[in-house]
Amino acid sequence: MKLLIAFTMTAMLLAAADGPAKVVRPMTIPQGAVESEPGSFHYTAPDGKKWIYRKTPFGIARISDEPAAKKASQPDSAAGVAAFDAGDFVRFERPGPFGVYRWQTRKSELNEMERAAWDSARRN
Repeated sequence: MKLLIAFTMTAMLLAAADGPAKVVRPMTIPQGAVESEPGSFHYTAPDGKKWIYRKTPFGIARISDEPAAKKASQPDSAAGVAAFDAGDFVRFERPGPFGVYRWQTRKSELNEMERAAWDSARRN
């Protein structure tokens, strides 16, 4: 018990020796921000960076405002999907966080992502 108290006191003294605690001010919506929809504000900082400020139940949230071109360059949804011929069906496999996901679909009922994976597999 004495050892536990000694460790606790040492930790408290070391924490106090680091200096005064920094004061964290809550984020506010800057002056000059333009409200685009209720609770959402767009703001361009003096350095040219664009931000979106949103009012949430937990305070103000700040999100970087990226152009649509950067968001559209996300990888294709068919990437990483392997397709195999199984007669009238096409068998698909895709790695996931809990193992490999497997499913099969009739060749006449393929959706857009499955068709892209099947075309890619036939080319290779």
